[in-house]
Amino acid sequence: MVPLGQPLTPTAMQQPVVYFQKTFSKEEFPFENLSGAEFERCSFTECDFSYVNLSGALFTGCAFRLCRFVVPDLKRVHLQSAVFEECQLSGADFGQCEALGFSVDFRHSKLDNCSFRKRKMSGTPFSKSVLNDCFFTESDLTGASFDRCTLKGADFRSASEFAIDPAQNNLRKAKFSTYNLAGLLSGYGIVIE
Repeated sequence: MVPLGQPLTPTAMQQPVVYFQKTFSKEEFPFENLSGAEFERCSFTECDFSYVNLSGALFTGCAFRLCRFVVPDLKRVHLQSAVFEECQLSGADFGQCEALGFSVDFRHSKLDNCSFRKRKMSGTPFSKSVLNDCFFTESDLTGASFDRCTLKGADFRSASEFAIDPAQNNLRKAKFSTYNLAGLLSGYGIVIE
């Protein structure tokens, strides 16, 4: 393990840096290269991941609280049972993450211009979060829940299998296509043929 405060960047000849049940508090990682690092059951509080290279990193059972992510490099990142609570995420492209095991949970978080392109998000909870201008292009939202969220300008036009209650969520300027409008009415017991 690399001591805190030392670079987390593995060289080409080293094994990936591995952290297990480690707590990171008020760490600043802007522009750092954390590619290939492995974090298992770690917690991150008030950490800044702005412009960080996370490509190929593995986050299993990790919790992020009050963290900031600005345009992070998420190529081939494994997010498995990752919880984001009261976080700010801007320009994050979750469509670049590894699909196998992708599992995230957003609570009281703010996401701006984030993409979930072609992401299978079975059972993903979005609770009391703000998703401004986020893209769900060709996303499978089977069982995903949107609980008291603001979805201003969110694009669901090519998303499938979602169920969003307009009475419980702010959908101002959100985009839907005529073929998937049934996802807005599923909670009302209406039969659409």
